[in-house]
Amino acid sequence: MAKELTRAQCILLTVHYASSANIKALHSFTPTRSDVLEPELILRILLTYLPESVEPKEYTSYVEEVASRLYLDYEREEVDVDLSPVKDLSEEQAQKQVKRLHLRECRPPSFPSHAPNDLLTRFLISRGILIDEQAGLLNLVPHLVEPFLPRNEYLRTWYISVALPVVRLELEYYGDQLDSKVRQMGLSDFADQDAAKGVDFLLRKALEMDGTVPMVNHSNTSIGRDVKGLVGPWMYGHTERKRRKLNLKAQDGNGSPPASSGRGGPDGTARKVPIDGITADDKTGHGWECMFKWMVENAKRDLTVIAHLIEDWDGPSDVDLGDFSEAGRDYIDEDVLRKLELQYAQAAFAACYAAEGDSQEIIRGAHGILARLAELLDFVPPPDLASSVDSLPRVERQVPALDIPRNHSDLAPENLLEPDHPLTTPRMETYMLLQMVMYSTYQLAGLELEIALIDVAKLLFHASAEEQLAVLQKVLHGLTDHGTRKDEAEWDAQRKKLTWLWNWGINVDDEHAQTGAGVLGRVNRKVFEEEMLKVFVDAGLTYVDPGKTAESLALAGELDKNVQSPYPANEDENEQQEAKQQNG
Repeated sequence: MAKELTRAQCILLTVHYASSANIKALHSFTPTRSDVLEPELILRILLTYLPESVEPKEYTSYVEEVASRLYLDYEREEVDVDLSPVKDLSEEQAQKQVKRLHLRECRPPSFPSHAPNDLLTRFLISRGILIDEQAGLLNLVPHLVEPFLPRNEYLRTWYISVALPVVRLELEYYGDQLDSKVRQMGLSDFADQDAAKGVDFLLRKALEMDGTVPMVNHSNTSIGRDVKGLVGPWMYGHTERKRRKLNLKAQDGNGSPPASSGRGGPDGTARKVPIDGITADDKTGHGWECMFKWMVENAKRDLTVIAHLIEDWDGPSDVDLGDFSEAGRDYIDEDVLRKLELQYAQAAFAACYAAEGDSQEIIRGAHGILARLAELLDFVPPPDLASSVDSLPRVERQVPALDIPRNHSDLAPENLLEPDHPLTTPRMETYMLLQMVMYSTYQLAGLELEIALIDVAKLLFHASAEEQLAVLQKVLHGLTDHGTRKDEAEWDAQRKKLTWLWNWGINVDDEHAQTGAGVLGRVNRKVFEEEMLKVFVDAGLTYVDPGKTAESLALAGELDKNVQSPYPANEDENEQQEAKQQNG
């Protein structure tokens, strides 16, 4: 009987069974009328009429057979095909109904010309997009596509770079956050995003979560996981997006996915970043460079989030592609990867200088970033923040090699990732300098002057002697303005901190040095000592550390040996003074 149906009737019967999700009937009927039911026509009918809520395992074998024209009898369950829905229609009636069908094209949105013209691939991507955007059943997309990933590289790339990040974002990572303010995005819209917008979308929920939980209350932050598990797969599609953007023909490339997730080095260790400097030629145009800009931009808002990221992420080689990548092949060319790893290290430097906060959490975050840079660059790690100034590293050999930024614009966040930037190009000199700036920020905070790390850098590079002197006076005023008397040990500790801020421990024994290397180093040595001695004498300090220079002791005499302490002397001291006067 099926052989007697016209082409229009066959189409309508296929539509009928697709609408009712009767896959068994389709499997029995369509092979018998392959003369009028071409594979693409059948798949267009399924795209249009098969409910998106049907579990993919019910029809994936069938659509594979349709696309290949190889119907496997042993997988087909013969059922009686009911022709009643169409058998009484005249040819004219059937033709009219067929014209009103408006079948969907079996071609995904923005399907590039260089993609393989494979019918099943086009159907799977089109169907996956419909399942997500028409029915909101994103959880069914993996069931549909994953069995066919070995079919071709384009399908694998689409799934890893488009579907996988959205599935993880919406279902696996944040499926329980129904009150999120982050707007959802369909698969086709997400696929059309450029690298910068894609990164911003994928990490917005991590920022939303980290913004509600103080750093000290969550060590297992989501940001590192999201960069590896969301942005990493998204970057897998960089080459494909670039091809689409430039409208190039298909070409064989070296970029295919790595085997699995994990750290970039052997045995789960971090890959060591070679210190070759960063030139304009090292800017690759790869999407990861948008990730580095994102790091610097968000460091302005909260460096602690970026510190968590750097602690947990080794850079572009450290991605989580699940079990979907092809073993034994790299998703980024080795030379490009080397350049990107250098830029990742530069972004870590830049994040510290971009931070605008002045809290202890920010300082600890910068210290954590320095420790991570030491691991990545194979440098000696920085001492603990609480280390005494006597045990802090010295930079005698590094300071002359530094190209000090001469313009305020060099410290602008948008310029910190420039090639050969004097502060952020990864090398020993910039690493040591960042340590000194970070420890200076910490010491100033300990002296009750909270100031952002970037402002300490500006104080070091661009402040005049008068401006640095004003900072010194502000610190000294703050130390005496609380009404609590400090003992000699406390004053000595404060003096050591201030002296370190002046010279960073460099040329300590050079009595002829009139300026220092530290953030207060433009203040003349004599003026610096005078300011401290004024405060010490005014505070009633009667003991001067023997380590002070003869010049310092002379300055004390210049100020006035008989300056009265604001604190009353005890009775024993009064008696001693009276006895001296009588003997005199």
